[in-house]
Amino acid sequence: MKGFFRFVYELIGTPQPPSETPVYREVIFPNVGLLTIGLSLAMVLIFYYLINRAMGVATFNKLRHWVIFLVINAVLAFVIGIWQANSQAVASHSYIYWMSTWNAILGLFWFFLFSALLKRGSTNASTTPF
Repeated sequence: MKGFFRFVYELIGTPQPPSETPVYREVIFPNVGLLTIGLSLAMVLIFYYLINRAMGVATFNKLRHWVIFLVINAVLAFVIGIWQANSQAVASHSYIYWMSTWNAILGLFWFFLFSALLKRGSTNASTTPF
């Protein structure tokens, strides 16, 4: 798993300053990656299965509602990146914000992927977003 997340997060460049690269590779990348995947899955489950199936809210199944959840997911994924970097006490550097921005983009990808896979189980939003 560490190798996968190392590859994904180092697509934007190696961590700066280089002396903290092991902390990023061994702790921050796997933590951020797993938390982002978990968050995206949870947001999709909330949208499709809690709100649009269990609660039966027939008016919360439009594309704009899905986009709201997508944007919330991206913002939370950005915050996860900053939070994990700060919790490991790495030097404050612009790389943290680049990594967090990349993580928000990955959060969009994971949300879209989980939406495509799990939308059919919803009674009210099975055609959202497409």
